[in-house]
Amino acid sequence: MELLQNILVYGILGAIQGFSEPIPISSSGHLVIFKTIFEHLGWKFPTTDITFEVLVNTGSLLAIMFYYRKDIARLFVSFFSYIFKADSRDEKLPDFRYCMLLIVATIPAAIGGVLFNDYIETAFSNVKLVGCTLLITAVFLMLIHKYGYKGKRTKRKLNLWDALRMGCFQLVALLPGISRSGSTITGGMLGGLEQKTARDFSFFMFMPVSLGAIVLKLKDFISSPTLSTLWLPYFIAFIISGVVTYLALQLLFNILNKRKMNYFSFYCLAMGLFALIVL
Repeated sequence: MELLQNILVYGILGAIQGFSEPIPISSSGHLVIFKTIFEHLGWKFPTTDITFEVLVNTGSLLAIMFYYRKDIARLFVSFFSYIFKADSRDEKLPDFRYCMLLIVATIPAAIGGVLFNDYIETAFSNVKLVGCTLLITAVFLMLIHKYGYKGKRTKRKLNLWDALRMGCFQLVALLPGISRSGSTITGGMLGGLEQKTARDFSFFMFMPVSLGAIVLKLKDFISSPTLSTLWLPYFIAFIISGVVTYLALQLLFNILNKRKMNYFSFYCLAMGLFALIVL
């Protein structure tokens, strides 16, 4: 019976992570909120600590990498071709430049993750903080809805300041409740990028930061005392997270194209107030 309950609970949390990773409503914040809800309902289960989040985050990462697999392969080849093949540098320069901007964009979150790791982990137990940060996410999304679609600059017009600005937004999004995709897309679109350029750069930024978090927590995950007893619920959550992320990514792109980001703003506002007042 306990195993079935764990499978149900962790499966739900995996679906929540998968849906809310690309959708700009904060996956980490929703894990905190639903963990608290389950506890209020009397569902007893091992805590969803940072290790569990990294696991389901890995499922999301693999789904996003699969979606962008052709672009990843092209950028990878272009980056090293530019370095080692002098005769192809003119052709590969745009992709090489894009890769360098991605490296710059990941620096703020990488430094913040190392310096403030303990504080970030503490934040994952504070549902009231999540309520406050979801309200901030609601503001970001409303700004996109009202002002974000004026940008016209395409991928070839990305510059150093775009990378640094979006990187700083990603640093802020280390806090649960601040949507990573929502904040970085906000930073891109309000800076004058057209929405496809901002969204794609946002998800490419996610990949190295997510990989870094996985590497940092891999030792803790392997040595986790719950891993031997919860491997099946964890594995199911991992699979569900990946599948749902892939579907949610396409949903987000459709909503961006339809300019309906205010829907998510209203949702984050409601969920933030719920966390502050009810939980």
